Amino acid sequence: MDRKSADTHAMFHRSRDAFLRDLPELLANPKYDRWSAVYLGDERIALVKTLAEATRICRERGISASDCFIGCVFPHCEEVDTGFYEVEEIDE
Repeated sequence: MDRKSADTHAMFHRSRDAFLRDLPELLANPKYDRWSAVYLGDERIALVKTLAEATRICRERGISASDCFIGCVFPHCEEVDTGFYEVEEIDE
């Protein structure tokens, strides 16, 4: 892994960890049930009702999807999906 990839990977994980740190506080307010929380590093930069709003905010601020974490406010198990998926190409 090159240096830039390692830095991006680290920023994503810092963002996810900040979401998990704040999740109990967010869950305590029923108003935020199923809202989207956007984190960049240790900072929550948005808490909005929809994923579309969250992605729009990231796009407007020029934030890369690989740097931030958008989490849905609902009770999670111990392991939160990292958002990385492998996609197989389909031959047409």
